[in-house]
Amino acid sequence: MPLTRRLFLTLAAASALPLGRPAGAIAARADSLFRWEGGGPFFGGFSGIRLTPGRDRALVVSDRGFALRVRLIRDAAGRLQAVEKIDHFTLRDPEGNEMPVHRADAEGLDVGPDGTLYVSFEGPQPRVYAYPELGGPAVALPVSPDWRRLPRNASLESLALDARGVVHVLPEATLDGGHPLYRLRDGWEVAGMIPSRGGFRPVGMDFGPDGNLYLLERKFRLAFFATRISRLRPGAWDRPETLVETSLGQLDNHEGISVTRDRAGQLWATTISDDNQLRLQNTEIAEFRLPEA
Repeated sequence: MPLTRRLFLTLAAASALPLGRPAGAIAARADSLFRWEGGGPFFGGFSGIRLTPGRDRALVVSDRGFALRVRLIRDAAGRLQAVEKIDHFTLRDPEGNEMPVHRADAEGLDVGPDGTLYVSFEGPQPRVYAYPELGGPAVALPVSPDWRRLPRNASLESLALDARGVVHVLPEATLDGGHPLYRLRDGWEVAGMIPSRGGFRPVGMDFGPDGNLYLLERKFRLAFFATRISRLRPGAWDRPETLVETSLGQLDNHEGISVTRDRAGQLWATTISDDNQLRLQNTEIAEFRLPEA
């Protein structure tokens, strides 16, 4: 989600304020934190990430309307040491054209069993596109009439496919008292309502290899961000289990999450931050060990 001018000025003015820990927050830190340095027109604004099962490659999407394929370089202990770009491609509309900035706000992503890329978009027309061919024209998925009620900058932040390849999307904003988790069958239906808790808002999600849904949530206060990761079991969408919660200012604006297992069977959450292409912010990749369900 890009920063508005007002939010940017607030961030700049408040950058000298002391950091605080919200009451009752769970003390937690990432097991590893890597600052990804880069530049040029195809870097920054990253809002979604998906790792390959081997955890050595990833696909990242930017809210500027492009995606990168990257190689993840790790040390012998599995800690991330470097990120190498493999290639990039533009996210196009169904006619094969590049989208104007106001329609290119890509947020969530996932990859289907056949390699099709699915991307959710915010903006004046919230929507989901499928890309059978990376860099090729999009295939527009159906649109729910509910989405007309979503704020343009707090709509379809999160997208994930379950083990059967069913597409799920989740808005950052609430509708009818909660965050409706939509899944695509004959059309979009509400699988369940995820509650809003403690000032956090959902910004990313992924179905883990254990079949559970992992939700990345963000809180913004006094120009600082806090990050929370919760686990939701299918059919119990209204009972999230908090696994990670950082204090304000510990991490940047993390918006994308990917959940994988390493060779030893350890469950990991990998998150990426959206720097909003501002010098005051960074592109970070954080990794968290997760407990088994």
